[in-house]
Amino acid sequence: MNVLDSVRCAVRHYPGGVDAVALRLGKSPSTLEKELRAAPQYKLGAVDAAEIAAMCVEVGSAHAVDYPSRVAEAVGGMLVLLPQGQLSGDAVTGQALAQLMREFADLVSAAAAADADGQISTNEIQDVRTKWAALVSDGQGLMRHLAAKHERTMERWNAQPGGAA
Repeated sequence: MNVLDSVRCAVRHYPGGVDAVALRLGKSPSTLEKELRAAPQYKLGAVDAAEIAAMCVEVGSAHAVDYPSRVAEAVGGMLVLLPQGQLSGDAVTGQALAQLMREFADLVSAAAAADADGQISTNEIQDVRTKWAALVSDGQGLMRHLAAKHERTMERWNAQPGGAA
């Protein structure tokens, strides 16, 4: 599936389809339809494509992350979705770090086991990639959690009489 196909598919699966997406983008449905078909003189912009992906993720529709996945693949990357709602509130940072270290240990073990015979199978590389993606995602979640705690700390600090930024 190419980049434009990925957006086209996401729009088709969005509740209300082209009409609903066009309305949210502030476009006429016929213009959006032409952009999705790559009709002569019509091009779908990257900003609109990203907005469509965000709309689709927001409602949980099928193919929501196809566009950002295709963009990532085009530059040799992969899309790693960050956890939503995990490590919020007063989650214990120490427990989150311990979980992250267990995941890292699993990754190291999987990589070592995969390379033990000097050859890496398709299943082995996929297993290591999956573990790596989970580790990166959870690490990003931990960083967001720490940043949120920092913001709350700074708000309290700045609210104190004589508090400094």
